[in-house]
Amino acid sequence: MRSLPTRALQFAQLKVVFCRSASKTTTNTDNNILKPPTATGVDPVINSTLPEILWSNLSKFESLTAYECAVSGRKYTHLEIYKLSRSFGTSLLQSSLSRNDVVGVVLPNVPEYAIVMSGIWFAGLIATTLNPIYTQDELAHQLNLSGAKAVVTTNTLAPILQNVQRSKGSRVRSIMVVSKEAPPRWAHSFSDMIKTKVDDSVLMNSSGGFDAREHIAAIPFSSGTTGLPKGVMLTHSNLATNVLQFNSPGFANIKQCDGNKETQERMIGVLPFFHSYGMTCVMNTCTLRGAHCVTIPVFSKEVFIKVFREHQPTFINMVPPLLNVILNLPEFTKKEFESVDTIMLGAAPVGKALINQVLKKAEKFILVQEGYGMTESSPVSFLTPATANNEKLGSIGQPLPTTVAKIVDPKTGDIKSANEGGELCVKGPQVMKGYWQNEAATKDTIDKDGWLHTGDIGFFDNDGYVFLIDRIKELIKVKGFQVSPSELEDLLRRIPKVADCAVIGVNIDLWEAPRAYIVKKDESLTEEEVHTFLKEKAAPFKQLTGGIEFLKEIPKSAAGKILKRVLKKMYEEKKKLT
Repeated sequence: MRSLPTRALQFAQLKVVFCRSASKTTTNTDNNILKPPTATGVDPVINSTLPEILWSNLSKFESLTAYECAVSGRKYTHLEIYKLSRSFGTSLLQSSLSRNDVVGVVLPNVPEYAIVMSGIWFAGLIATTLNPIYTQDELAHQLNLSGAKAVVTTNTLAPILQNVQRSKGSRVRSIMVVSKEAPPRWAHSFSDMIKTKVDDSVLMNSSGGFDAREHIAAIPFSSGTTGLPKGVMLTHSNLATNVLQFNSPGFANIKQCDGNKETQERMIGVLPFFHSYGMTCVMNTCTLRGAHCVTIPVFSKEVFIKVFREHQPTFINMVPPLLNVILNLPEFTKKEFESVDTIMLGAAPVGKALINQVLKKAEKFILVQEGYGMTESSPVSFLTPATANNEKLGSIGQPLPTTVAKIVDPKTGDIKSANEGGELCVKGPQVMKGYWQNEAATKDTIDKDGWLHTGDIGFFDNDGYVFLIDRIKELIKVKGFQVSPSELEDLLRRIPKVADCAVIGVNIDLWEAPRAYIVKKDESLTEEEVHTFLKEKAAPFKQLTGGIEFLKEIPKSAAGKILKRVLKKMYEEKKKLT
């Protein structure tokens, strides 16, 4: 018998212990407070800037390639990134920006992204990162809310940002353009700015009583546990400490380059750098560990496969949609997996079934590490240790060093024991300073004792590994029973003819009911086949009584999270027409 039950069985077990308490775990816990698997911690970064931490190993690999564009082939060494970012930071401060001013970054994944971000941090400025596919109104909302005074973007997006600059409430004074072509006459040339002579006297350093816990480095936006997007204040300490926690021995299975190209980890920059997952786990990790990262500015299956074949990555960061791409592309064979040692998963729930299908296609052992976090925790708080050796697939792992966690009753706050379900709460030096200019939302998310309430429902097993079930707001209540959309999604992915799926709760008469949206891998798939499959795998109250709808694509965020609000809106609009 396998040591780890399926997600369906996990949830079934969880339902039992809501009624009957299970025995308490004694592994990596103290009074049911979850702790890291080893006693070794990571001292919170207090007296160093984020760039000082990120570039602390530079001398070991300065001549090796750091970033390379998958499309143009444009590349920079680690030393070039370091020098150019300091020039860019100096130029920013010479262009009327002052310490702690906010700079918007509206770029796709390009090698220059690392120069821009490090330059902003060297200058003691604050970056607010935005999705380059945002509409003009969405860009204006975030830039206005964060009070951004400058924006770095591309030639293509520059006219849209100029309209934002002219709009009501905008504080944007200058637009900088990253492009090989000349920028518009009203914009600044990034190419010229990185030629600026470095002025160490204006760049920020850790002397003079610097406290990394107070200085904000980035304000990415997040909806948090609920509500409208809010600016997340991540300090130099938050981001620097988290990249050290993530890369601690025994956690992220990423080699530290010693200057020899053979020891250089090869990564793919496909996860968006504007998102905290891509920022910390790919971009900042690449800088710290001396890796070689190939960036993909606009995702396409052709470029994705090309990067695997030519770059031969060793460590790849993934989200569920990318696993689906790998699984469903005939061109992606076991040959593309030959160089891969580790797959890191995060940003959205990943079922054991999907992981096993990908590993089966690889036809080799690949270490799978699943992590968990939120933008509010910089973002990583949990990771499956490398020593787990795929024995805990489906688990988000254990707390990172210097991080503690607990499972609590969402209503009473009572701490739960092993195998009892509740809300996951986290505490550690990577937890945000708070929401930008929103004290009420901060107090709703971080309690008076410093616990970050994640809004995710889960439990920990007798070994101290955490398994997530769903978001508090997304659990479907079917006639008094709680149904997990993630559990049903994991079951549906086991149907050979299903390429992708999502499950939401919809109102049918007086009750909620599960409804599935499915992308076909085989056009012959019918609703009847799906219903028949589920009847054998799930309890009667978990059946898709809310219906099944076939789509060409499941709507998802850039980070790979299913946009269930979009599906619910689709359902409501369809309901009005019937």
